[in-house]
Amino acid sequence: MSPHSDSQDNSTAAASGTASENVDILRLQQENDELRKNNSLMKESLKEEHKEKENLNKQLSYRLTEIDELKAESENCFGREKNSLMILSGFENKTELLSYVLKPDGSQNSVEIKMPFSGHKYHYLNSSIYALIRGKVYIFGGYYKGYELRIAMISGCEIKELESKLNSHFTYNSAAVTAADQQSAMICFPRDDEWRSCEEFDGTDVSIKPATKYSHKGSCLALYNNKPVTVSSSLSDGYKKVEKFDGVSWIELEDFPSAIYFHSCIGVFDGYLLFGAKYKNNGKYGNSKDVYLLRDSKWTVVGKLNEFHSYSTATRIGNTIYLVSGRNQRSHIYAVEKLEWDGEKISSAKVIKNHSKEFIRPIVFPVDEFYCT
Repeated sequence: MSPHSDSQDNSTAAASGTASENVDILRLQQENDELRKNNSLMKESLKEEHKEKENLNKQLSYRLTEIDELKAESENCFGREKNSLMILSGFENKTELLSYVLKPDGSQNSVEIKMPFSGHKYHYLNSSIYALIRGKVYIFGGYYKGYELRIAMISGCEIKELESKLNSHFTYNSAAVTAADQQSAMICFPRDDEWRSCEEFDGTDVSIKPATKYSHKGSCLALYNNKPVTVSSSLSDGYKKVEKFDGVSWIELEDFPSAIYFHSCIGVFDGYLLFGAKYKNNGKYGNSKDVYLLRDSKWTVVGKLNEFHSYSTATRIGNTIYLVSGRNQRSHIYAVEKLEWDGEKISSAKVIKNHSKEFIRPIVFPVDEFYCT
């Protein structure tokens, strides 16, 4: 064999070896890239698992707290009927909490409710709204700086602020309603979003819900056939407009007979009751004592109040409905009215108490008469 032939063989072998090494390097690079990718995916998966674990621990903590509170309530209130009302308002006096238990006969028991220090010249509860979730009272928002996004809970005889926050600024011109299954509350009409958007709170987390088509400043929310319904607005674009949330979006219903605002409402079997209001009709402003019923998509007057009301709170114990104070710039009478509902109309209405000053959107919920006394 010639020297030239040996040289060719060596070159071919060298080239073959280089090609093989290149293949090995490429394979190693691919394996390394795959390992990096898998490592990154594992890190993301661990982060998600850690986040999920934190959420589960947080929910477990809330549930354990609820169980302890329910046990304490059961021990303290065993056999007691919730035939009275706890009434809270931070609006009459800017710094002093006004709270008492209103008994069925109109008499009252004084109570003491502990709460966080506001650090503000206005009261901690000033201009807030509320709703019940699984029987617990949750307080939302407030008018003044530092209050707008807060969520607090009434735990026994104490108000505790939660870590969860709202996304928008809710005030006494906003509204809240408990869901039909009692597992969450819808909070709607914040002042920083044209009085249209909504959020949902389940006792732990806040989520964004669809906004209404019209503004509903100074309106209210109540369930009609298990769906949230809101009526009219103090702003002209929402005058008379009635909207219902079907779980996906807001649906426009038949207009209310007049442009009303600052009213209160409550759901009853197969119906929706609306109480007192300021109104604008044919260019004139006034106050109404009428009680309206929405049933079968029709509005009818089914009763009359004794006093003018606005910014009041309506709540129900059985067939007895209580309409609690509010604002009345016309007569400066701040009444609590007791109404009897017979399924078709208000069969009786009487004033059982008057407050010395206004209670704007008071927090009202059923308790036994010895609650926190």
